[in-house]
Amino acid sequence: MNIIHHGGHQILLLTAGTGDKPLLRNLMQLYLHEISEYTGADPDDHGIFDYPEFDHYFTAEGRQEGRLPILIRIDGTAAGFAMINGFSLVAPRTPSTRHLSDFLILRKWRRRSIGKAVVREIFESYPGLWEIKQRREHEGAQRFWRNVIREYTAGGYKETELNDDRWDGFVQTFDNSSRL
Repeated sequence: MNIIHHGGHQILLLTAGTGDKPLLRNLMQLYLHEISEYTGADPDDHGIFDYPEFDHYFTAEGRQEGRLPILIRIDGTAAGFAMINGFSLVAPRTPSTRHLSDFLILRKWRRRSIGKAVVREIFESYPGLWEIKQRREHEGAQRFWRNVIREYTAGGYKETELNDDRWDGFVQTFDNSSRL
């Protein structure tokens, strides 16, 4: 558990366990609905958006692959999540490769630099070769991530533009392994 104090609020970053799955699954639905504007995804006949890898984040095999679900609480209330895994599109695959695949801060908490503080704490807690990607159409995500990563790395990152069967958008990579 990591604790951040920011803007008069206590922010907890917790490694989500199996008991947190229902809460995290519900937050994931809010996230998938929000990004459906860019993904074009539709919910199923029950109104549920699919996230096929979700359960794998809670298995021993998933943990060995570097999957890490982080639940974010602000002042004791669920406020978002970060999903990390060891997969990458452009970064070399190493035991310390980290991909921040999905990230949500509920709208109530946005535009207060909370997301930036949370991401910084995640980067500091898990040094390695990081990769973060944004869809081409999601300009807000591009602005957020470029700003956060530029600040965190003092400009020491690489951005790659992809337009192939793997991804259509931008990917930032940087290595903070030296912070160990």
